[in-house]
Amino acid sequence: MKLRIVALLDLSPASPAILSKLIKHGGQTRLVLQAALGVSGPTVTRSASELSDAQIIMTNLGAANGKGRPAETVELNEDGICSIALSVRADRTVASLLDASGAAVKSVDLNITQETAYVDAVATMGDCVLNLAELAAQRFAVLSSVGISFFGSADYALAKITEPSTFKAWHHKPLARDVELYTGLPTAIENYTIALVSAVNWFDADRLSDFFLVVADYGVGGVSSISGQPFLGGERRPSGFGHIDGQASGQRLCHCGGYDCLSATSSVRAIRDWAEELGLIRTARADLGAMLEELDLSESDQAHRLLEQAASRLAAHALGICRGMGLPVCVLAGALFDHSARARAVARDVFAAPGHSCKARFIGEVFAGRDTDDLAAAAIAYHHLSQTRKAYLLGNQQELRTALARRSTNDNNGR
Repeated sequence: MKLRIVALLDLSPASPAILSKLIKHGGQTRLVLQAALGVSGPTVTRSASELSDAQIIMTNLGAANGKGRPAETVELNEDGICSIALSVRADRTVASLLDASGAAVKSVDLNITQETAYVDAVATMGDCVLNLAELAAQRFAVLSSVGISFFGSADYALAKITEPSTFKAWHHKPLARDVELYTGLPTAIENYTIALVSAVNWFDADRLSDFFLVVADYGVGGVSSISGQPFLGGERRPSGFGHIDGQASGQRLCHCGGYDCLSATSSVRAIRDWAEELGLIRTARADLGAMLEELDLSESDQAHRLLEQAASRLAAHALGICRGMGLPVCVLAGALFDHSARARAVARDVFAAPGHSCKARFIGEVFAGRDTDDLAAAAIAYHHLSQTRKAYLLGNQQELRTALARRSTNDNNGR
């Protein structure tokens, strides 16, 4: 039985851009939106009416302006649009229902790691997504889509995992397509570092359109953002993107593309390996954030040097890239900078050196305490909405669940 999704809302080209502006800046007048987007008044009016009819935004009338007309402000409906986020790491997977601003309404830890069989992982993700969609239907009107943030190499256009990554058994699996087939809900996947660049562009009210972003996590990632679009080196996905399968030299431990692979020696995985060799931590630690905090707070000079040297190398190289490309801002993200005050202090010192105008920002400051994994996945969902200009109407969720159950029964009977 082929499932047909008949609950999709078609959006005009300007609607996603209006949505992004309202998420970042709150209520806006139509004239401000028209100027910010560089579109005509009728275009804004048409798109605003479309979003209003879908209950995504609402219009408020304030005090009259100088011409005696009431001031009309367009703002988000708190119960309008939402997204479902899947954050897939080597050691844990989390599914979340997020409101329009990317704040979690509900989060669920899933028993999925790089050791989980692919088919089992799809079923576990799919069941959880359907449960979250039913919860969403009780409050929200529209689902932007399901966004999968993958800590490894992934291809948005092909909707699948590529290689190399630590998920060796999942290489070339169309995870986004399979989750969409399982749930009937529009789904997209992207590499975490690229997704985080999109998250800064989508959710940061300061509108950092040109910047370099470094992710120092299990691997090391680096992506530049030019005019709001992510780039890796000379092209978006150069050959060799995704290296996190280490070699003896340690030069293939990162998944950076446009970022120097030698920076892999500064990855959290490399820090963990060195800390194990020095006897600073027990072997095979999976809780990387807690491990970094322990090293940061310890009285060991060796532990402090590991963190400070890694942060210094990453920051110095990132600064070199920013100066070479003329980028005014570098955003530092990932477990190293999230969980080590020493790493942040060293990075600040690197960027405080004279002779340049590039500034450093930490992702925790950019997002003001909001969960970066959730925002990365939400950005994928919104990017998918922007590309397809289709959203899912949650009022039809129970009908979809029934159709999916019927399809599953027919498939089982046909075996």
